[in-house]
Amino acid sequence: MSFGGKQIVDESTNIDGYGWPSLSTSNFRQLRRIPTTFDNDSMAMAIRIAARLVQKQLRKLLDANGQPPTLDETDTAIYERAVYGRAHAELLPEFATQDRRKEGESVATDEPQQEARFLSQSNRDVSLLLGCSANGIASI
Repeated sequence: MSFGGKQIVDESTNIDGYGWPSLSTSNFRQLRRIPTTFDNDSMAMAIRIAARLVQKQLRKLLDANGQPPTLDETDTAIYERAVYGRAHAELLPEFATQDRRKEGESVATDEPQQEARFLSQSNRDVSLLLGCSANGIASI
């Protein structure tokens, strides 16, 4: 957002996945329904950090040369949801302080529960990609 308060509608940052699927702030905005009033650079930073955390959780999937697997369309969607959910959880406090509309006055009151839900979904997605049970219980 500029100093004049004008929305920058087309601003997007592409984030290289370095072997993992590439991500972008425009895709994040679309999938997570984030208004264009929120700062693109803050979102890009949160997505980069979230991607690194998810990639570390998925290191068991790396091949002998340390390269990530080629993900099919479904696994790519699961990976994106894991990363974007974690990034969204990270950004909730910032979103709550930026949202000053009358309808948004109670946004910060349920932030901890919302953050926990986003992180929980991200962890379930990582478990799914690892081939584990979402609740951590393995089959006998």
